[in-house]
Amino acid sequence: MRYVTGVGGANMDLHGRSNAPIIMRDSNPGHLYTSLGGVTRNILDNLSRLGIATKLCSAVGTDTFGDAILAGCAKLGIDMQHVEVCEGQRSSCYLSIMDDEGDMLVAMSDMSVIKSRGAEFILQRLPIINQSEICVCDTDLCPEALEALVCNAAVPVFIDPVSTSYARTMVDLVGKFDTIKPNLMEMEILAGGSIRDEADLSAACDTVLAKGAKHLFVSRGAEGIYYKGTLGCVSKKSRPVASIANATGAGDATMASLIYSRLSGFSIEKTVSFALAAGIAAISSPDTINPDMSPALIRQYEKEYVL
Repeated sequence: MRYVTGVGGANMDLHGRSNAPIIMRDSNPGHLYTSLGGVTRNILDNLSRLGIATKLCSAVGTDTFGDAILAGCAKLGIDMQHVEVCEGQRSSCYLSIMDDEGDMLVAMSDMSVIKSRGAEFILQRLPIINQSEICVCDTDLCPEALEALVCNAAVPVFIDPVSTSYARTMVDLVGKFDTIKPNLMEMEILAGGSIRDEADLSAACDTVLAKGAKHLFVSRGAEGIYYKGTLGCVSKKSRPVASIANATGAGDATMASLIYSRLSGFSIEKTVSFALAAGIAAISSPDTINPDMSPALIRQYEKEYVL
């Protein structure tokens, strides 16, 4: 059976969205809710809704959040047999505060349970990883685990750097990844220089590609997605979205669409277009994962928004 393996974070997300412009250092009325989260888990969640079989390699604690993560993912069809349950530890948790327009103001994460898993955690799961079509991971893995993964994986490894601080942990390994999906700030870290315009971006991509990476999909926010790699160079934008229900899950949906596109044999132009549409589909839902995510929904947004 064809499947995608995810190695990385699986956590409980706590979200707060303000009803009005946020007043710092004060209590702000708003809407609070929880959802399953974690970058790698979110990517697999999206892939499952796109009809792709998935297996998760992660870790949870022996607490209420851990129970909810295991049960919730299994209900979605994600294979959880390779998730380690760590006695006495806290499950991963992510807290985000969004302004009244739905954009993130600040966030905080506690990923200690997955970061405590070292190289042995990866080596024990190599048979599962290497029988998959693609392995996707995030930088919630500790450096030793990340190195063990990219140095021993026999399948293409896709990675989302997650943040600038985490991007620094993968700089020395950047050439060992097949596909990387950074934003502009993370790309500056990976390439080791500032990016002020498209010429700088192209040069930054060349720097990372020269180290061995094959495909770079750089998220440019309102400016769309810029691709550079072994398949050439493509840049696409989308029409402005009228409103953002929740910006948290856009990157995860984008990465899932890149994997779906690779498995589907899409051209690079189609891949970038599909990825842009997937991100728009994600931010159109108040949930981190759009419950209606499907290839048909992405094609609908692609037709409506992608230029």
